[in-house]
Amino acid sequence: MNKLLISVLKLSIGFLIYSNTFAQNIPEELVHYPDFIFYNGQVLTADADENFTVAQAVAVRGNRIFKVGTDSQIRRLTGPDTRAINLNGRSLTPGFIYNDGDNAVPAGDLLKESQWQNMIQPKLGGQSIDQALVTLAYIVENETDPGAPVFFNLQDQWAAVAMRSWGIDTLDEVAPENPVAIYLDSSYGIMNTAMIDLAIESGFPANHFHIDRDTEGDYTGVAGAQLVGFVGREVRPWPDPRWFDDVAMPDAVASLTNYARNGITLATGHMSAPTMTVLNRLFHENPKGLAIRVYPGLDFLRQNPNGEMYLKRMGNLVDFSLSDDRGEMVTIVGASVGPHSGSEDAAASLLSINPKKNVIPDISPNTNGYNRWTSEWFTGLSQGDLTGAQQLQTDYYNVMLARQHGWNVTGIHNRGSEGIRLAMQNVAEAEKQEKLYVKKLWRPQGFDHNVDWAPEVFEYYEARPELKELIRFGVSIETFIRQRDAEPLGIKNVLEAQYGMEGLERSAPLKTLQDKGIKFHIEGSGPSNPLRKIQMAVMRLDDDGRVIAPQESLSRESAFLALTRWGARFIGAENVMGSIQVGHLADLVVFDGDIMDVSIENIHELKPVLTLVGGQVAFESPEL
Repeated sequence: MNKLLISVLKLSIGFLIYSNTFAQNIPEELVHYPDFIFYNGQVLTADADENFTVAQAVAVRGNRIFKVGTDSQIRRLTGPDTRAINLNGRSLTPGFIYNDGDNAVPAGDLLKESQWQNMIQPKLGGQSIDQALVTLAYIVENETDPGAPVFFNLQDQWAAVAMRSWGIDTLDEVAPENPVAIYLDSSYGIMNTAMIDLAIESGFPANHFHIDRDTEGDYTGVAGAQLVGFVGREVRPWPDPRWFDDVAMPDAVASLTNYARNGITLATGHMSAPTMTVLNRLFHENPKGLAIRVYPGLDFLRQNPNGEMYLKRMGNLVDFSLSDDRGEMVTIVGASVGPHSGSEDAAASLLSINPKKNVIPDISPNTNGYNRWTSEWFTGLSQGDLTGAQQLQTDYYNVMLARQHGWNVTGIHNRGSEGIRLAMQNVAEAEKQEKLYVKKLWRPQGFDHNVDWAPEVFEYYEARPELKELIRFGVSIETFIRQRDAEPLGIKNVLEAQYGMEGLERSAPLKTLQDKGIKFHIEGSGPSNPLRKIQMAVMRLDDDGRVIAPQESLSRESAFLALTRWGARFIGAENVMGSIQVGHLADLVVFDGDIMDVSIENIHELKPVLTLVGGQVAFESPEL
């Protein structure tokens, strides 16, 4: 053996001895093994829109995905305190994302809630419209202080009947002293004289075209979107602190815990200022109660006649966050404005390109729905009919203002085809403004529900390629799978009753959207099993046992993506969540079976047994 080789061997041996000694002396604080490893499973990474990777194992360190790979690659990373979980062939998925989570926290839709004695109250209802009026009169007389404003959310089934049956004389007789507002939905209402006067005294423009007047110039009591929004925000007092302490905070903890129990790790949607207070209190007072991420679209612009004033005071708050060691738990992802289109059982109805097959006046007395922005119910005006001055008095102007200040709009409910088309039109027009304080939006424009896709909507989209990067769509599949009934009216399946089978077959055309490259996701709202939504998207089997438009069925893989990866894309967060990739947030769900192998008829029977949010346990079943 020559001297050079001997020298090299000596150096090598010395280096190994040094390295071993050095490794043994590394301070414990500098050694961070994975906190979790998952192995021997079906890791559905959702790392691509087609043919995503199915791995065996994953390592989680801190709040991030540390490594994705094979069992041997991941198990060798195990440290003394690593929790190693044998998946035994079960599915590990990204956390599911629900983008219609307006009521994830109480007061998410405070605008139209019933409220008296400064407490949130149940909807006003009964077995008949007369019974509802008797209930209203009793509450005003016995449960409210003299002169105190009272807000009633009328059950949806009675909205159209109340349109025809109640007016300002009715409410003035029932409540001559108390200001009263009846919400037929979030954009239409009936108010007494005292409430309209109070709104004007509080700053609502007396000449606003959303205050309906008769030929003599007197109030009729009918209120349009901006008046309803102003009364709901500016006139309505905040709920009493007791409501926050005794109702909102416990309800929020219960709701968010149930989301985690179902494998949902993020809820987003339009949310109110009281919701933000609840979220902020949870973050600081009870972090574990904030079990999942909540990313609000603030509805400070929704039906707000003073949008410019608000924006001048606030500037841009998009992406402002509350973060802990799980990552960003509360993040502002946009602003909300009001919807063009109503729901199928609301008096405004779907704002649709195609007329209804059957007009049922007790549900909704129109052929194509009423435009909520323009208060078409009583003005008779579509968006194209508005004067320039009138446009400035609708949420069209708020969309323009939002874009000027760099706010994307999100959490906006549009079910009908004309509502979808108008949403596209407004976004495209907003982008063309000369005065943009923020040149490029940080997050996309997002619109919810989007049920009724007429051919004209697809044509409009395809003629404007710029929309592909500007806008994202949520699609409600449950609207036609589980149709609403108007029980007090004795009407079953109100969507089908008005729009016929052809209306059902136009609903949620998921495969067409996918084939045309239109960026969408499947919506989720309250805590519920996301695998049931996958089942709906694949089978399209409604509650009456019928397969609706089978050609619009998604593959199981695409339906899974539509509730994970594509849900993250809706809020511009696909680079940090919605898939299992190195560096992404460790929002993960372990199911009690293989969701890609079980029969689609039985997929909804599988349940989460572990939910991680930012690498921390948000829910764990004893079964694990």
